[in-house]
Amino acid sequence: MRPALFLAALALLAPTLALAEVECHAPMDNWQPLAALKAEVAKLGLTMIKIRADDGCYHVQATDKDGNPVEAVFDPQTLQLLASSDADHEAGSQDEMDHD
Repeated sequence: MRPALFLAALALLAPTLALAEVECHAPMDNWQPLAALKAEVAKLGLTMIKIRADDGCYHVQATDKDGNPVEAVFDPQTLQLLASSDADHEAGSQDEMDHD
């Protein structure tokens, strides 16, 4: 029974671990402005909750059209979606940026 619980917990963490492995290397002078990121997020049909910078990438916490939580990682220079997950979001971050 314990191996099954471990595998179930690992399966729940896998999307979060994949997001954590994404790194971006664009100099901050080349980052797109937050307004451009907000527009890209809206094009994907997501409602933004929070933006933060981590590992040189934009990390966005949002909800989909059904209200389900989504976390997405974007390249800050190209705004290309690098990874996304519907896993639970972190409670907060020191790197959090205001998105209003």
